Amino acid sequence: MRRTLFTIITITFMFLVALTSPLLAQDNAGCNIGDDVLQDIRRMFTAEDNGKFFELWSDHELYCACYEILYNEPEDAWLHDRVAVGAVVIISQTSDPRAVDVLIDQIDKYPAQALYNLSRCPTVASLSALTANVRNEDVEARENAAEGMRNMRVPLDSEIEDGWVDALKAAMDEVSVWMLIEPEPDVAEYFLDAHTNLANLLERAAEGNSGVN
Repeated sequence: MRRTLFTIITITFMFLVALTSPLLAQDNAGCNIGDDVLQDIRRMFTAEDNGKFFELWSDHELYCACYEILYNEPEDAWLHDRVAVGAVVIISQTSDPRAVDVLIDQIDKYPAQALYNLSRCPTVASLSALTANVRNEDVEARENAAEGMRNMRVPLDSEIEDGWVDALKAAMDEVSVWMLIEPEPDVAEYFLDAHTNLANLLERAAEGNSGVN
């Protein structure tokens, strides 16, 4: 039964990725920020950690710049990997709802950053993506899937989607099995914490009678 549930979760996640990936080509709609803004934001990614001031730009400008870096910048561009990793993190901090699809699409390339930062996006798609990576063969991916779940924030009432409760229950079922057989002790503890947070999120959803189905 557990294996069947995991198979269903994985197939559902793969279907969502296949469904949303073609849409990513249109996820930069309205992104006419100008090359000067793009280059200024790009340079900020190469600054020292204590010298990064992304609050200088709007969420729209940051989303568009990060999208451009992740999808259209040549991989041999100067410090591309460093800049792209930063773009994954910063795009998760914008209020643009399209950021969720971008993060999910970047899991294969930047699993640690994409999975960890999905915690900022309490949606059915983000939680399903985290659940699908609970048994990832890469320990870093599993660790950050656990981190994403244990740090998943409580959604605002306006953010709660249909299917949120079902996604929480599916995640809890998967984590409750895997945390007992996770080979890395530290990661197993993260999954235990993740299970606790998921239970709290489920309780909050039940109290509000929101997100059912």
